[in-house]
Amino acid sequence: MRPANPNRTRGILRLTLACNERCVFCNEPTERYDRTAVSSESVAQQLEAFVHTRQDTLTISGGEPTLARERLLRLIRDARHQAIPFVVLQSNAVLIDDTYARELADAGLTEGFVSLLSHEPRLHDALMGRPGAHAACLAGIDALINAGVAVTLNPVFARSTQTTVPDYMDFVARRLPEVRSISVSVVQPHGRAEDQADLLPDYDELGPAIRAGLARADHHGLRAINPYCGVPPCVGWEGHLDRCTDALEALGGGLGAPPGIVNEGQKSHGPPCRNCTLRPRCGGAWHAYWRLRQGRGIEAPSQRLAPWRNHSQETPGQDVISAPDGPNAATWEALDAAVAPTVWLWTDRLVHGDAERVGRSPCTDLALDLPMRRLTGARQTLREARRLARLSSTALGAIRTRLHLALRASAAGEEARWVSAVALAATLGAASVYLLVTPPERYAALVADLDAQHPGLLLEVSPPERHLGG
Repeated sequence: MRPANPNRTRGILRLTLACNERCVFCNEPTERYDRTAVSSESVAQQLEAFVHTRQDTLTISGGEPTLARERLLRLIRDARHQAIPFVVLQSNAVLIDDTYARELADAGLTEGFVSLLSHEPRLHDALMGRPGAHAACLAGIDALINAGVAVTLNPVFARSTQTTVPDYMDFVARRLPEVRSISVSVVQPHGRAEDQADLLPDYDELGPAIRAGLARADHHGLRAINPYCGVPPCVGWEGHLDRCTDALEALGGGLGAPPGIVNEGQKSHGPPCRNCTLRPRCGGAWHAYWRLRQGRGIEAPSQRLAPWRNHSQETPGQDVISAPDGPNAATWEALDAAVAPTVWLWTDRLVHGDAERVGRSPCTDLALDLPMRRLTGARQTLREARRLARLSSTALGAIRTRLHLALRASAAGEEARWVSAVALAATLGAASVYLLVTPPERYAALVADLDAQHPGLLLEVSPPERHLGG
């Protein structure tokens, strides 16, 4: 049977909250719960709820689910009888011997997701909180492979292991040649790690190690992926968005709600992310990483460049679709074909229905290019912009379509129009307003005043470099 798609968000069913190890970074520590047992009724209800979601991969987790041997085997059989094609066991594997592995395979287990935290026994055992765990984990992996169960490894890189990613890939290729997939997780600032800042890796050191590790993985034919519990794509994954769970879940574009990008409020973006071309495919970094590490190692690989700026069409990570006189059939076709993380639609007008079409498209940034004198006459365009803002308000985080106003001033004495235009942009929920005028110094003082009045808007004054359609 083909393995499950490792880039898909998987439903998790916790069979037990008890564990036979004491990982120093555990997100679900046993001390958090009054009772570590999960009733059979609760397990049955969780399975029924999962079946109704029609997802194809169920992950059985814990605690450590192999502690409940008979219940685990029964759950796997029940899941497969419910026509769930992929059942994954998330485990430390230390209890799995040859007999147990055959029982798991016979029950219908399709994959083991095993926490081999480090290729070095000393580091693995220290992170697991159990001497001898490394050897037992490798024995469990061997047993699963010999029973015909696919294995994906789940190293959780910490500060103590953050530079060892390339060596880990070499070790897997040499010691475990049957393993083809590695989920590159990192310590999260939750659970036991919440108050142990020294466990968190520094992304400025982890990023280069990931880049080197990915090169080693490619050399060995290993598929390394960046899961939800990994890192922002700028930390070593910028050239491999096809292996980032957040990025893949955002590929549908539009105003849906991909779970990785929405991220349940656990992550956020910081100042380096504001104009990053990868932001529409990125859920951000853990809140605590910004606080404890000040965002070190998070840096935009390329900066979003507005379409009226020279070289915007050659900027890595973004596509610019121009639509003078409004979007037409060719515009929508070009938008649907766009593949960059940031996709600009640059136009001077919208008609009824365009807001919905923009919202359903991969467009991440709508740039309305309007002469200052025509602003009051652009009622239909502004109505559609307001409708798009309402639609985007139901979306979350990076999946919103950002609105930008480019206002071309052609004569002196338009300061009053500029003030009202910025106020209008604020009511529309615009991300930025650009005054395109020559010379730009004319409005510098006014922009400074307006910037103080509208701190949520990016205000910029600059000479126009490119014209829509020109």
